[in-house]
Amino acid sequence: MDDNLNHRISSVLAVGMIASIIVLFIGLVMLIILGGDYEEVTMSLSEIAQGILQGNPIAVIDLGIILLIITPLVRVISLAVTFAMKKEGKFVAACLIVLILVAVTVILKSGA
Repeated sequence: MDDNLNHRISSVLAVGMIASIIVLFIGLVMLIILGGDYEEVTMSLSEIAQGILQGNPIAVIDLGIILLIITPLVRVISLAVTFAMKKEGKFVAACLIVLILVAVTVILKSGA
């Protein structure tokens, strides 16, 4: 991989990590300031969005966790696009296999 590609990919990881840390920090500050008794619940993406709009600090923290989880996936997608533009079929296939495996795992875990 050339230096420009390495720089872009590391930037994707850095931006994702920084964004997730900022969102997590905001959620924690909201939790400290607002207080309250929040029970442990599993929220869907739409419930997280609603919770954020309602000022629920747990929803904000959940968003930060989601950002942290999807950052490596965005990296793999970025690599796939870059390899496709460079016509590197083997590497595109490898990226797609990784994405398919992640998707299958998420589907199987959500159905369990």
